[in-house]
Amino acid sequence: MFLTVASQALAVLAATAAPVHSAEISHGAQAYSASYHAQPSISLREVEPRFANRNAVPVCRWQADLTVNRGVAAQGRAVPAFGKAIHRFTPVSGSYAGSCAAARSQINAEVARYAQAKAAEAVAVAQQDRAVLVDELDSVRALTIQG
Repeated sequence: MFLTVASQALAVLAATAAPVHSAEISHGAQAYSASYHAQPSISLREVEPRFANRNAVPVCRWQADLTVNRGVAAQGRAVPAFGKAIHRFTPVSGSYAGSCAAARSQINAEVARYAQAKAAEAVAVAQQDRAVLVDELDSVRALTIQG
């Protein structure tokens, strides 16, 4: 049971591990490589309502956030100053009767469908970020070059 849930969670993460967009930017004498990933994060909360006259059935409440993150590298090395979250989609949430462990595969499947539905929008957001990244590179260059 645990291995099934763990492997399904890894499948959701593996599907989002590939970049949704990549861009090469030449700026000054430096070549930068930007990669954009759509990464989901899932939070689970198991609640157990209490009733005086019947047995309590746990309820798994969950919320998933999907964020497009930018990573930048120069000469094969990451440049953390330019890496950041550039867009956050509207969170998706729900609840399932039963424990969160039992509902995990259904939640992962729903989050994967949501990420797939937002894939084209994530690519568009990443493509539009090129101008923002160039502006950030210009700002840093202006600070470092004197006179």
